[in-house]
Amino acid sequence: FPYQSGAMAVVDLTTNSFTRVDGGLPVNDTERLYIEITPAYPRIPPTVHIDHHRWDYEAHVLQGRRLCLYLDPTTEWDPAAGIEGFLHRLWQWFDDAIANRFDPTTALYHPVGGVFHRTPGTPTVVVTTPLAIRDTPFHVSHITLAPHSDDRIDVVAWQRTTGSQDSVPGLFVVLSSGLPHGGGQYISDLAVAVRGQDSRNQRKKFLAELSKASRRLTPEQHLHVLIAVPNPHLTGETRHQLIGWRLPQPSVDQAVKLAGRRHKPSDPYTDAEPQVEWTYVDDNRTAVTTRRDHRRPVSWFSGKSIELWGCGALGSWIADQLVRAGASMVTLRDSGYVTRGILVRQNYTELDVGRPKVDALADHLRAIADNVTVVPIHGDAHNALAATIDADLVVDCTVNTAVAVQLDHQQRAGHLRCPVMQLATDMLTITTGDTPTTNQLDDRLREEAARQPSLAPFRTFWDSDNHPTLTPTLGCSMPTFHGSSADAMAIAATGVTLAGDALSREIAGGYLFTAPHSPHDVPARTAITLTDADRSNRP
Repeated sequence: FPYQSGAMAVVDLTTNSFTRVDGGLPVNDTERLYIEITPAYPRIPPTVHIDHHRWDYEAHVLQGRRLCLYLDPTTEWDPAAGIEGFLHRLWQWFDDAIANRFDPTTALYHPVGGVFHRTPGTPTVVVTTPLAIRDTPFHVSHITLAPHSDDRIDVVAWQRTTGSQDSVPGLFVVLSSGLPHGGGQYISDLAVAVRGQDSRNQRKKFLAELSKASRRLTPEQHLHVLIAVPNPHLTGETRHQLIGWRLPQPSVDQAVKLAGRRHKPSDPYTDAEPQVEWTYVDDNRTAVTTRRDHRRPVSWFSGKSIELWGCGALGSWIADQLVRAGASMVTLRDSGYVTRGILVRQNYTELDVGRPKVDALADHLRAIADNVTVVPIHGDAHNALAATIDADLVVDCTVNTAVAVQLDHQQRAGHLRCPVMQLATDMLTITTGDTPTTNQLDDRLREEAARQPSLAPFRTFWDSDNHPTLTPTLGCSMPTFHGSSADAMAIAATGVTLAGDALSREIAGGYLFTAPHSPHDVPARTAITLTDADRSNRP
């Protein structure tokens, strides 16, 4: 039947045909469902509601009243399948729920009603360190936050501190039970939940702490409250789901006063009670967050100290990738400056023109990761080779013959013991402390290309006549290779991935590779590495 500009179908579902398992969804013989079809159908799938709260704490039940049929509708909902496909999905949901096949530990936002808490226009609250959880189930404590930008504010301490001039005091509320209906819209919603979970005294304490915290703020500031909601299916540091809200300081006293008049969920709201603004909590605690690249070869670079020589077409992109992979320290060495011409393919912007490359790139890298140390040194790699290098890895992207000769000398003399990754267009070598030098590996690659017919196209990389250089600007412009930003990024990304794989397995050797769009008729990737026998028979 018609329902608010859409349609509503009332369905009675007989559940006798489903296999019931202990711990599964507790259903009656017949369950009434309300299927809402909005005008956005078929772009948006129908939704299913229930008119009771028997399933408040069940997985994939949102706010106790709506069934979560699609975890990600953008990929799981097929408009072409129509209502028939939707009904198949609904049937499968009940089949899985009643048979206890859902995993409540991974149900999205399970302890907070299964819904996303965020008010448009509010800043994101970033959490990176373990929570300060006491032994008591419910407690309220102070935290310190610091604005990072207009759109981000970080929790910098799980206690009240003097902090910096910009630091902001806030509150941390740890609940003893979940919020199956979500966090609500008002302070009174949370106060009612605290009273229901613990006691009237705890509710009074919570409201009193809000007032105290508000008095430490200026009228221009917001009171931020971070709420830890326990998931009964998890333990330890992973147990709590974080949500947060804020209120302008001038609104807090009124909100607390009116919240004190609500004691039960059935009590009416007071129209004058200010609504809270939900702030999305970007929870980056190690216990609850898995890096998206943790199984990729680049994970080797995490926590490493790296010397990067040459911040041009390859080095500027490699630096970006190393920092995103988690490198703890990157020392940049380059004597060049940013010009407009290099913006075609190097990792710089118009605002960087005129600056030393190392300084511009250092600012870019610091903007990627707060916890990385970047040391820009405006000079060439010769200075580094003249001193003791204290790094986990040297990345040479200079394509400089003099640097290669000096590097070879230092490796032969045993003065450079850390691994060296040397990358030029379509060629990568990796050395370790007890393996041949980069120049010896380069010679080996050339020999293999000359010996194997299948590698004949790669010989072009040692024959400059086959790939003439480009003089980008008339006058004194230095010759360079033909290539775009897409070419440079592809080569850099391939080199970093291959190097991460080789370094993690402690393999010394070389790779000849090209991107699929290479103008040379060469294999997409060929690896040439030194075997144990090679190592014993070579210098």
